[in-house]
Amino acid sequence: MLVTRIIGKCPECKRENSFGNVNIHQNWLLRGCTHCKYSIEIPLPELSKKIIYLDQFFLSHAFRAKLKQFVDATDIISGLAQNQLVVCPHSPFHKTETLQWRHDKKEQLLDFIKRASHGHKFYPEYKIKITQITNSFQRYLENDEKEFSVNLRDALPVEINLWDDYFWIDVNGVPEDTEEIRKSKEDAVDQLVELFRNWRTQKTTFEQDQRHELISGANAYLQLYMEMTQRFANGDVAAILDSPIYTKIVEYLLHFNKDEMDINNRLKRIVQFFNSAYYYETPCEFISTGLFAALKQKVKNGHYTNAEKAKEKLSGIFNDINIISTYAPYCDAMFIDNQMFDFIKVPELNLEAKFNTIFFARKTWDEFMDYLIKIKGQKNKEIDWALRLVHG
Repeated sequence: MLVTRIIGKCPECKRENSFGNVNIHQNWLLRGCTHCKYSIEIPLPELSKKIIYLDQFFLSHAFRAKLKQFVDATDIISGLAQNQLVVCPHSPFHKTETLQWRHDKKEQLLDFIKRASHGHKFYPEYKIKITQITNSFQRYLENDEKEFSVNLRDALPVEINLWDDYFWIDVNGVPEDTEEIRKSKEDAVDQLVELFRNWRTQKTTFEQDQRHELISGANAYLQLYMEMTQRFANGDVAAILDSPIYTKIVEYLLHFNKDEMDINNRLKRIVQFFNSAYYYETPCEFISTGLFAALKQKVKNGHYTNAEKAKEKLSGIFNDINIISTYAPYCDAMFIDNQMFDFIKVPELNLEAKFNTIFFARKTWDEFMDYLIKIKGQKNKEIDWALRLVHG
């Protein structure tokens, strides 16, 4: 038996320095002997970890370790994670943003981010979005009047309220075309800033702007599906493979009642769903459209008048909005940049109350540290006892 941590003599064969901790599975510590077959399992106490999302800004400063406040905060978070009180999963956005960094240490930064997460990671944005919209559609069909509730397993492949094992496996994903991603991001920001001139002349309310964004998003999903089916109908069989991933949203919704309803009626039903409160209240859609509406209100109130400065300041706006709209409902807390912090504080969104997520930024640093210290005080004697068993 492979013993990870030797603790002493085997109770069975009496061999010195052969008995110890093998691994942790769920909430059980396995101990065994390197010499004989003796082993025991020790139950570990149940956990209730806080999920904290740390954005690229925080993690980059933590990695550089040049500013004491980030070093101190990182030490506290590392201790909380070691004590099984918090978990800070990384997301595919961390990888994408890290690889955009023009620096010879970007691979080391990515490794640092993964180690800081202890191997915990969120599902990609598209998977969570498709799951949420599908769940909303199911509620629409059932006329379910209960408020939308999120399930952690829709965002995290592994149950987080289990004791971390000594080892975790990292699997490298598909290589990314960093230059293509960088170019697409720049083009998208250029197009966004071009809209500002027209936005400033509009007298619409926040609610009207958000509804416009919701309708535009739903139309985009339908358009993507129609383009894919048209390509396929014209003999382009590759359309099924290389169409944008969000083509799958309408495709999945069409599977409901496919044996009882013809496709035209199922499409009409999907259009009706996209115009319903069930779709509007889907967390990823409500948050993302609300954040874009908040941006639009700021533009109309005189912000971002210099186009070049606006492009620089908003260079990461699309990723930031995608990150918050995708992962905020599954987090107890998020550390984000000051600009996005101002957006989420728009009263019409009321995100903290709606999803019980607390947002922090550098401008609220003291509150963030107080939050971490408060979590630190939640470690009890039972967890202390178990930590001594697991780590010595």
